Amino acid sequence: MNAQTPFLSRNCPACGAPASAAKRDTSSEPAAEVTRYPELVPIWNGFFKEKVFFSYKRCSNCGLLYAPIFFTPSQLEELYAQMPSNMDLVPVEALRKTQKGYFDVLKAHSALTGGYIEIGPDVGLFTENCVREGSFDRYWLFEPNRDVGPALTAAMQGKPHEIIHDMFGFSAVPEGAAGAAVMVHVLDHLLDPVATLRELRQKLSPSACLVIVTHDESSMLRRLFGKRWPAFCLQHPEIYNPRSMRRLLDIAGFEVLELRKTVNVFPVQFLLRHLLWALGWKVKNVPSFGGVTVGLKLGNMITIATPKAASNG
Repeated sequence: MNAQTPFLSRNCPACGAPASAAKRDTSSEPAAEVTRYPELVPIWNGFFKEKVFFSYKRCSNCGLLYAPIFFTPSQLEELYAQMPSNMDLVPVEALRKTQKGYFDVLKAHSALTGGYIEIGPDVGLFTENCVREGSFDRYWLFEPNRDVGPALTAAMQGKPHEIIHDMFGFSAVPEGAAGAAVMVHVLDHLLDPVATLRELRQKLSPSACLVIVTHDESSMLRRLFGKRWPAFCLQHPEIYNPRSMRRLLDIAGFEVLELRKTVNVFPVQFLLRHLLWALGWKVKNVPSFGGVTVGLKLGNMITIATPKAASNG
């Protein structure tokens, strides 16, 4: 551990089991926990950089894969403050197709009415589907990146909304007001996912749908790439699989309605570069293939959940 800038030490963020009982799973060389914090700052952003991350362990109780040593909240605040818009290496139309696929899963389960909460909407590529096809009466959008504010406002098309420049604390939302809540690649960034989900649950109506998109560490892609899997990175204090996701949501007071693999749309050029880097070939330039995109199930999963009846969690 860095004696000058200590990192955070923690037990399992899902069930609280002691880290001392967790089984070591995956580490980088060197591991982030034995690297000085200033040396980690330049490699926080971006896919195509040296592979350094905090060592992951497997919880002996609930099976969650998490990093017992991780950045402190103040370090994370500093790191996220200088983070660019999400997935800026992927064309917006490819991202839009992926987000539409996520929305279609929500639409299959939700009446798309009442209030709407989204945590980390970025420029609003998921949100724009809700505005276009839903009948939500108010939107609460929790987005810390102020730079995307104009794009997010434009996506609302004049619908009643609030953009809250924070990822935590849902005091702006009345209890029981929301018919849907969405977290796309947010949950695996949280230091205390149970506390966040429990607070969020209080803002949802009894029949509301919660949409969560995360990486799936039990995927074939993870098994193929091992420690070179892109989801093993400095931004993920934990990574889920279907079993640990169901366990987390049960602890937080939710019932899972559906859990499935997702289709993500990417440019062939982007996928090829990822593949070469994962194989250890650090090429900087690959052919554009005319900008062609493909939809593949590449190690992500989507979970739809609803508040459990009479839960007192």
